[in-house]
Amino acid sequence: MGFSKFRLGKEEIFETIIKDCDGRKIEEWRVMKSDYPKVLKIINSKYGLGIIIRDKSVPRDLDWVK
Repeated sequence: MGFSKFRLGKEEIFETIIKDCDGRKIEEWRVMKSDYPKVLKIINSKYGLGIIIRDKSVPRDLDWVK
């Protein structure tokens, strides 16, 4: 993901803890709200969750109808 400037007090921090079936912690992700979609894509591909994440910057097929 890389590094960016400090954004203290700008937005919320999301924390995701991944545990196995016995309750042992496998991973812990702590990121800013704006970076969470990127982390969610990483977790989705790593663990095969099947979550569909749409990027709002990419136009959809039927947007020309509006």
